[in-house]
Amino acid sequence: MLRPVHALVLSCLALTPLAGAALGAQASSEKSDDATKKAADDAAKKAALAEAISVCDRGASVPLDPEAKAPPVQYGALFPQDFDLTKLKTLADKCQVAMLGAPQEKRLTLEWLRVQVALNQPGLAFLLPQIKLIADGGSPEANYLLYEVYSVHRRDGADAGPLPVSRDMALEALQKAGAAGHLTALETLLRQYIDGPLLRRDAHKVVETAQRVIDAPAQGQSPGEWDSQFRAAMPLLIARTTLENDGFAAEEQHKAFQAVDADTKAGTGGPEQSVLAYIKALRLGRGTQQDAAKARQLLEARVANDQYAIPMLADMLAKGEGGPADGKRAIAMLRAATKAVAEAGPMLASLLLDGKFVGRQPREAIRLLNASWNLDAGIRLAELLLDYDGFQIDNPDQLVERLSDAAEAGEPGAALALARLHLSDDQQFKKEDKARAMLKPLADAGDRDALWLYASTQYANLDSTSYRPSRRDDGLSDDQLKALIDEGEAKKEQQAYLLQAKLLRKGVVYPQDDQKATAMLINAANLGSVEAMVLLGDAYDDGLGVDKNPRERLHAWREAARLGSLKAKRKLANAFTFDSFDHLMTLREGITDRIALYNDGIGRMGVGVFGANDADIELSGLFSGPASSAGNAAIAAAVMDAFREAPAGLDDDNLVGIGKALPDEIRVAIETTLKSEGFYTGKPEGYFGPDARKALAAWVEAKGPLGDAPSPQTTAEQQAAPAPGGLDADVVNRIRDKVFAQAQAAKTDKQKLAAIKQLDILARYGDLPSRWVLVRNYHQARAIRSVVTPDEITRYALDILVSKPEGVEKPEFEFIFDLTQIAQDRKSKAVGGATLQAIRDDPRLQDPLTLGAIMGQFAFAPDACDSVLAAARKADIAGVGPEGCDEDTRTALIAFAKDKGASGVDAAARKAAAEEIKALDAQAAK
Repeated sequence: MLRPVHALVLSCLALTPLAGAALGAQASSEKSDDATKKAADDAAKKAALAEAISVCDRGASVPLDPEAKAPPVQYGALFPQDFDLTKLKTLADKCQVAMLGAPQEKRLTLEWLRVQVALNQPGLAFLLPQIKLIADGGSPEANYLLYEVYSVHRRDGADAGPLPVSRDMALEALQKAGAAGHLTALETLLRQYIDGPLLRRDAHKVVETAQRVIDAPAQGQSPGEWDSQFRAAMPLLIARTTLENDGFAAEEQHKAFQAVDADTKAGTGGPEQSVLAYIKALRLGRGTQQDAAKARQLLEARVANDQYAIPMLADMLAKGEGGPADGKRAIAMLRAATKAVAEAGPMLASLLLDGKFVGRQPREAIRLLNASWNLDAGIRLAELLLDYDGFQIDNPDQLVERLSDAAEAGEPGAALALARLHLSDDQQFKKEDKARAMLKPLADAGDRDALWLYASTQYANLDSTSYRPSRRDDGLSDDQLKALIDEGEAKKEQQAYLLQAKLLRKGVVYPQDDQKATAMLINAANLGSVEAMVLLGDAYDDGLGVDKNPRERLHAWREAARLGSLKAKRKLANAFTFDSFDHLMTLREGITDRIALYNDGIGRMGVGVFGANDADIELSGLFSGPASSAGNAAIAAAVMDAFREAPAGLDDDNLVGIGKALPDEIRVAIETTLKSEGFYTGKPEGYFGPDARKALAAWVEAKGPLGDAPSPQTTAEQQAAPAPGGLDADVVNRIRDKVFAQAQAAKTDKQKLAAIKQLDILARYGDLPSRWVLVRNYHQARAIRSVVTPDEITRYALDILVSKPEGVEKPEFEFIFDLTQIAQDRKSKAVGGATLQAIRDDPRLQDPLTLGAIMGQFAFAPDACDSVLAAARKADIAGVGPEGCDEDTRTALIAFAKDKGASGVDAAARKAAAEEIKALDAQAAK
């Protein structure tokens, strides 16, 4: 069956009549009438043909055609301004009549072909042989049409099946047309060199191509207005490109600045793009003296009437260039401009991801990046989706196409970004074989990142916990993998250790060896591999090739989270619920971060899957267990901070769901805080209604984004206050070893007392092993109690409880025994004063969760809580509760400590002890 276009062509061909014998002779008068009619018909046909030729020539005359009979019509001008394609179809019909009626006029064939390409109707592929034949004859227009067929046909698929024109063929044809001076081809090349993605972006190529536009031959008789305007715009395009991009010589930039200076009257008027180029040159000091303040002033003067000035001004506001920083204004300006100004969306996305001026908003950033056609935005989006793999974007195929095009063009970062996306667990994009096909040529060209990705996927399911790895047929052999790993480890490449760890863990390529696998993870983590840190935390959590170690588990995950791993952050949040005994974690990690992750849709279900019940399921059990030690006010503060960290959760539907998941007392505490700070006027009853939710949003706006959390202490070395003029660790270790040996060897009371006094010197300096020896034995050794005072042992014990050094078992029990002994000695009064001093001197004790857990132990010791309350009242601390260990008192103590600052007691003791240790060391050296 013939395609429609061919049916159209054949319908115009004359058909040979199948007449048989002649009928009877006609009368001579009838013959005369027939002749007259024929002459009239011939004249009408001739006139119709002439009219068709004229219409076709005027409507579709080919640029650079030496046989053209009318002014050239550039390809883009074929399309009616009102997008009424019936006009284009009418022109196609006229050109078809002209072409078939006057086959000797060769130009008409190309005129008809270009209109058919513009229409892009089914059957277009059957016209390609004709177009290629004309292109092979040297026609610039036919070459351009080959590119155009590729450009439109690849997307809307007028014909099913493979693309009729390959990418390489299309780009080669486009370059040929441009080399011949075809202005539409040159315009297309300019767009590609500026924005991509089919050609690699290249500012120098932009300048070169713009010069070719200027030098291009006349496109035909009487070139149109577009021709002259296009050429006239090139000198300033060259100047703007030279000023706005790196890599041009100072002399070139100076000449370019002079051009835009003259064109814009020193940035005060003239063409919008030239003015912005002038301002950018001032901002960056290209071609002129740098003057960021003047650049910002010029932008401020323009921004009310020039929306395209917004992105540059917003960038300067955010960075504090040329004046004070004002990130919130920058964000507001960009939000208003995203629909009209292409640059605004990606820039706004960057500020929303930065978290400097407002809490991070990754979901909105993803949406903004996906709406942009900017290639850098696409690469950034691909990287972002690796973390937010549950986020469904609109038109994912468009992102893949854009990155694929850019990768083939050699655009830096595009191929790796797309390959990683194809290797992810995101089902929108997962295509491992395609990723490997992209990585192979990059690896062969020397890209080490691509090589390691290629090598790490040699075995399918290597990261799976459900399936055994299976070797792929293509790629590296096992021996080649081993050689690559050996080479990488010799170069200290983190990927080498990580890959070997995975292979060892699974028992492929190498014999299965959990111990060695974990050792390799340690090496990779020490070299900065975030993935290795996460896996190392898992190993310490599960006891794979190493003893289970909650501290080291947290240390690995915390470092990975600090470097941006959402997976590590999720693991930390989930671990908090099971931290009831060790108390190694913070409210920020367990409450704030977990709700923030939920707000951003990260985790088991994210936002909206189960409607209002989502939060109930996701946050179940979060507020009992270890969190309860902190008290309602501290938990409420941690919940509120989650919305500073992830303000996307302020969406009312989400906020209603979270409100229902919160315990009543926490909702009351939130409303109480909002009321005390002037954001809520209602009665704190915990209903968390619209007014309370609006108050929370206003509070978040006023407080601004939540800063980075301080790195929590996980090892004994991380103490709150190092000794002033700290001693060399070797000195302390040397003295401690000597004192411990003396204590072990002591036989007489005098010898024991001397050893205890020296232990106390070390303890006052802050030496944890010495402090633990004294705390562990205080309640059962009268000699220790004769040297170490109750306030000292209280401070030592509090330091042990908050430091949680390795090897120290159940210090809370020893502390309770010590407090009981102090009460029996009728010296409990000292405990309260020492506790207040310790809270002031040690910022770690100012954490509500930490202090709540520790003071929970006070309740088991006689007189301990009462002594704290008495000390608080003596110090005139406002807001204390009825008991020394209750939430109100703890909150008041923390507020007092933060307001008053360090007491100086601990610092003075450490400083004095340091001098005594120096004396001991000097004496030992004699």
